[in-house]
Amino acid sequence: MYLDRRLWSFTKGVRLRIAATVALGLLQVMAGIGRLALLGWLLARVFRGASLESLAVPILLTAAVSVVRGGLEYARAMIAHRTTAIVQARLRQAIYDRVVALGPAHFTRSRTGDVLVSMVEGVQQLEVYFGQYLPQLAVAALTPVLIFAFVATLDLPIALVLLGAALVTLLAPALWHREDSRASRARSKAYSAFAAEFLDSIQGLATLKAFGQSAARLAMLETRGWELFRSTMWVLGTNTLARGITDTGIAVGAAVALGWGAYRVRTGEMELSVLLVILMLGVEV
Repeated sequence: MYLDRRLWSFTKGVRLRIAATVALGLLQVMAGIGRLALLGWLLARVFRGASLESLAVPILLTAAVSVVRGGLEYARAMIAHRTTAIVQARLRQAIYDRVVALGPAHFTRSRTGDVLVSMVEGVQQLEVYFGQYLPQLAVAALTPVLIFAFVATLDLPIALVLLGAALVTLLAPALWHREDSRASRARSKAYSAFAAEFLDSIQGLATLKAFGQSAARLAMLETRGWELFRSTMWVLGTNTLARGITDTGIAVGAAVALGWGAYRVRTGEMELSVLLVILMLGVEV
């Protein structure tokens, strides 16, 4: 979980919208918990040999909760997109104001490609950060508490296991944060360098041909492109490792909870219906 204070300052005026996105995300989580709990309850009734007629209400409830969850996801996505558009417009305006303040003389010593990449691609790449990452940061921090509160009403020992697994899954990727940040910065620099060189080459194509520098420029772009490729693959590798840590925490936590739950069912300390609900909730951790 990483928060950049400089970027956060640009959210002034839209923080209520971000809070609304977080609220919808939490409602979506609660709807997801309800859906999985209903599925567990439905499976328990099937195992007990309930008739199809008696299963109609659980099936309808499960379907209704699924529809509500989909509606919440749609509303959350629309608010997030609008919030992102507002922040991006503010960022571009700040960059434009800075460009105007510097004046034309400053850019005789700067590259057009660097400026355009910052104003267009650089801002565009922040869409996920403002629209999804910031709200999801709060949702991810609060979801384990919601799951614990619900499972604790069913079985407190299993709830403690799931809470521990969720916290480990949430915090363990931070151990890889330094390497992940280094790789991301290297990739950002490589991308900016390649994009700027490519744009400048396109703009000066006639000049390059006139002075016979097309081949040399091509070789330089090839080198920049290879650096971008390697840095991108390294970022993917570090992200895959972080995702592997997360998936491992989820799998181990769910396996321990289910194993212990199965033992408690066998000894008569817990009902099968509760175990099935926990089985459904294991992936929600």
